[in-house]
Amino acid sequence: MLILLLSLLTSLTISLIAVPEVRKVIIKSRLLDSPGGRKIHTGLIPAMGGVGIFLGFVLSFCLWGEDTSSLNLNFLFFGLILMLFMGTRDDMLPLSPRNKLIIQFLATFIVVVLGDVRISSLYTLYPDTELPLLISYGLSIFVIISLTNAFNLIDGINGLSGSIASFITFSLGIWFYLVDEITISLAMFSMTGACLGFLYYNWGKAQIFMGDAGSLFLGFFLSISLIIFVNIDFALDLTNPYKINAPISLAIALFIYPFIDTLRVFTIRILSGRSPFSPDKKHIHHILIRTGLTHASASSLILVFSGVFTILVLGVSSFVNDVMLLVMILSSLYFIPLFLKLRVSYYKEHYQKAPFTAKEKTLKHKIFKIEKTG
Repeated sequence: MLILLLSLLTSLTISLIAVPEVRKVIIKSRLLDSPGGRKIHTGLIPAMGGVGIFLGFVLSFCLWGEDTSSLNLNFLFFGLILMLFMGTRDDMLPLSPRNKLIIQFLATFIVVVLGDVRISSLYTLYPDTELPLLISYGLSIFVIISLTNAFNLIDGINGLSGSIASFITFSLGIWFYLVDEITISLAMFSMTGACLGFLYYNWGKAQIFMGDAGSLFLGFFLSISLIIFVNIDFALDLTNPYKINAPISLAIALFIYPFIDTLRVFTIRILSGRSPFSPDKKHIHHILIRTGLTHASASSLILVFSGVFTILVLGVSSFVNDVMLLVMILSSLYFIPLFLKLRVSYYKEHYQKAPFTAKEKTLKHKIFKIEKTG
């Protein structure tokens, strides 16, 4: 356990040092993220903070990691570096969606086909169903690319992506340690520390954004980590006290906010006759900000929701199978728009009755203007 703590502290320290240095380079190079479009910040903010996260993670893992994992981590790191390069290039000079998809496919193909990190069966949904190799490859590539881009889409307010990534990697890190997968656990803790170091500069009033350099590489790492989690859990002996009976549902629960938010905005866009990839401000975190919450409050609320949801799924997984849990998860999506409507209604009522001065009303109207959210 000591080596895991050392890996977390090392990556945290490196990230705390690296992120402001990256920020200085970005400012000097004038590679600043401009406001406008679906972006809700109002000033010129440095992006590419993901480079600092990557440095903290890699240097810590290289220092404390040992090659004792059954996985070939060379292919994983190749994919991570390729995703980081693509995200950095996109932050500096935007890539076309086509070129981004090609690079994502290449990185994922390397990990899935050469690294053999893939969805090999239907697991606890249908335990005796082994997927044909080509279907396994295709499904794995589709899932990884989808989850990677889903995570990229939630990087819309300060502190959200970093806190969600910290929560997932810390949770998986503990579980991997309990099942004696020390190398993978160390990778998780190294990533947790690196994300926490970045959050120091991104929480509240952000000094730097992670940019696509961070959100794409983190989404790629998290999606692969969840597949590894499901594979290892499925292979565990039934007598193992840390075996999860519904690993697919727990993986979705850990990734619940990117999953729900992406599914929601894609549905709204398609029903509106638009491309599901067209940018807008319909994301749940955007709505929470428009109803008066600060970035820190909105990120904290979403993080608490993710934690509570994960605990609930973990608590009932011992006596409810994956099929029933997935039905419960999909059914719970109904309460998201209900909550948002109640939140908007409360804000409108509070705004109308609050004894603001004329100047405060003007300012709050500019900041918290309620838009149609579908």
